Amino acid sequence: MAIGNNIKQLRLNRGITQEQLAEKLHISGQAVSKWENQTALPDITSLPVLADFFGVSIDELMDYKLNALTNKERFIKFMTGNGILQMKNCTLKRGDTSSYYIDTEKFVTNAQIAKIGEYFADCIRENNIDFNVVMGMAYHGISFSAATAFSLFQKYGMTVNYCHDRKVADSRGRSLCGYTLKDGDKVIIIDDLISTGRTLSGRIDEIMKMAKIQISAVIVIANRMTMNGASQKSESFLYGGDGCAKVYSIITDEDIKNYIAKN
Repeated sequence: MAIGNNIKQLRLNRGITQEQLAEKLHISGQAVSKWENQTALPDITSLPVLADFFGVSIDELMDYKLNALTNKERFIKFMTGNGILQMKNCTLKRGDTSSYYIDTEKFVTNAQIAKIGEYFADCIRENNIDFNVVMGMAYHGISFSAATAFSLFQKYGMTVNYCHDRKVADSRGRSLCGYTLKDGDKVIIIDDLISTGRTLSGRIDEIMKMAKIQISAVIVIANRMTMNGASQKSESFLYGGDGCAKVYSIITDEDIKNYIAKN
């Protein structure tokens, strides 16, 4: 029963327990245990739910290659399959070159936007970030952050405040759409990419003048900032306001290079 082994591997890669998976599927933990111990098979009605939860097809769920099941690899596969991640030489904003290009203009369908929102939401949950506001940066970060907020509610049952950057203030001088920031708020900023970090740091300076808030995290698709010429890992720090915000990225240069090497 290969499906039992596949469910177990997918669950472990997701970093959740049998009980947590059972809760998502509205079944008993014992049922999940039986699947993984290969003493029972999932009901046919559970297959699409399982496939959707793990971000794979039913065919992949039934006979998936276990050496390519990490969340990062599935994300890179999604990006390449949609033409968003392109394997070609390009020059970055900071002046150096790269062997790949991430074209966020390729996010053009509701399905693509929904999927990227799910990956952002998963990143938030996996890193146990403490927050109560999701904020999107103009321009790509607006749609990504909205999709993230939807996914947090639909997938994880979380209700949080939402706003996005206006870039240009309205006639009343307001620079944000949606929720009005209040003292004590803990904010997650969503954006597409970071290359030098200068633009976003400047925007954080302005945002922190609106209220005495804490920037809990900045989350991007890829963090391409450098320090002493070396690519950063999945976490680094972005300075703005009176402190610094931890930067998380769904993928890094290293993740992409590893994926290319394996494929």
